[in-house]
Amino acid sequence: MKKRVYHWQPELSSAIIYWSCTFGILFLSLILTLEHTRPYLISNIVLGIFFFFVLLGHNRYFIVEDEYLIIHAILPVRRKKITLSAIEIIRVGSKCIEIKAPGFKEETQMFIMTKKNKTTFIEAIKNQTLFKAQIIEDPDLTISKHY
Repeated sequence: MKKRVYHWQPELSSAIIYWSCTFGILFLSLILTLEHTRPYLISNIVLGIFFFFVLLGHNRYFIVEDEYLIIHAILPVRRKKITLSAIEIIRVGSKCIEIKAPGFKEETQMFIMTKKNKTTFIEAIKNQTLFKAQIIEDPDLTISKHY
């Protein structure tokens, strides 16, 4: 059986920086294309780099296993495998979720998710037997972190 993945994006400031740089590569490719009237190798290579970064940006996801929550991020250093019993609180906002667990750098991490992904992820994690954390519906939770 194939594992279900739940896609996410990082907090708002990181997402804006990443996607701005990615679309900057697209605009550079388009500018290089406008310089010539026929297909141009360098602009096609830069366009290929743009598509690579788009695929890389969509390569962030959760996998819920029997004992673990696997958080797959772009950088291998940031990938985490957290036991479900270690999760303390999950706060659910309108556009994001915040997970509090000791495995994170600041004990908590924010994830932006679509409404469909968020609801299916919450239902999947509730159905795990080792998951004992409290799930809090918080309409005041915004997509930017407050320190």
